Amino acid sequence: MDKPRPHASPRTIRSVKSKTTASTPPRKTPNYVPYSQDAFLARLKTFADVKLWTMKPDPINKVQWVKRGWVCEAWNTVACKGGCEARVVVSLRPKRKDDKGEEIEGSEDWSVDVEEELVAAYAERIVEGHAEFCLWRRAGCKKDIYHIPIARRDVCEADLSRRYQSLKAIEAHLPPFECVKFTGINPSSLIKCLPPSFFAAAEENAATEETPPPSLTAFAFALFGWNGVAQDGLYIAQCSHCFQRVGLWLYTKERIATMAKKVNAEESQLLLNLLETHREHCPWKNAEAQANPPDGQVAGFAAWRTLQYVLGVNKRRDTTATQGSAEVGGEADIAGKKEGEEKGDKDLAGRWQRLKSKLKRSTSKRSLKSLGKGGDS
Repeated sequence: MDKPRPHASPRTIRSVKSKTTASTPPRKTPNYVPYSQDAFLARLKTFADVKLWTMKPDPINKVQWVKRGWVCEAWNTVACKGGCEARVVVSLRPKRKDDKGEEIEGSEDWSVDVEEELVAAYAERIVEGHAEFCLWRRAGCKKDIYHIPIARRDVCEADLSRRYQSLKAIEAHLPPFECVKFTGINPSSLIKCLPPSFFAAAEENAATEETPPPSLTAFAFALFGWNGVAQDGLYIAQCSHCFQRVGLWLYTKERIATMAKKVNAEESQLLLNLLETHREHCPWKNAEAQANPPDGQVAGFAAWRTLQYVLGVNKRRDTTATQGSAEVGGEADIAGKKEGEEKGDKDLAGRWQRLKSKLKRSTSKRSLKSLGKGGDS
């Protein structure tokens, strides 16, 4: 395959097809399964490494490519693996140059504006980049392929429990509750919506005299879709839907205080935002990606808000009308309060992005390397 040119134009966009041989072993699983969310997420995960795939405009972001069967194979290069084997090099900007004027491999010059015509041309390649005979050219995944089935109580509680237990296992390494920020109902209220048995580990001995109290911090993380992971001596929170990863050691009280002085910011601005830390396309954060039924009570809700609503509704069903309205009245306010919160969130959005950029420049090399394939995109 020829090396991609430093900067493409609509007339130089290239699709590269690999040679196939008769000795190619048969595929273990079919390539064209547009209805499979597991397959969708497996493809999406290949785009998670920011060293391979950089941010793209919405019409050609990673989700759009994944819905049409593409995986990220190399630096800004997508491929139809196991299908037509077509490849497309997505080059929006020229490479950066070093002090000697030589191009730096695996880089982009972000000072160059992206041409709208080029974006439109690549949007066409999402479909037309496949071979004529490829099924992905005919149809891709449905709009709701990213949907998390939270509205089903049994699925909702089982998934929430799995996330909670994974975080409870690394509780000693979680940030203090006061070092995290959340949206909507306070987790201390929602934690009352679940029975005590929910917080008991599956392997816990029934003969144990006392059940440890629930971890409010672990529950807060779980409410917003995070799982706890221990990897190579590091403790990380990660999302299994957008594949964002967060180094938990970055959010200790001491670390936040140090960074606040270093970047001249308020400590409250540096708390871990459990919602905003998800990637923009994540259904936990993005209502369009969550794609709840348009005619239901959770229409237009992102996954985090859907979960809070479901927990509140089921709690009210388990109590009398009077008790329910008094005990979980906060849940009933979620639809009304959210509008006001969203206005504030939009006002803070620019400051949040600028602050994250500033923090990235101040983060130690050790912290960045230890996260491996994590990071925003």
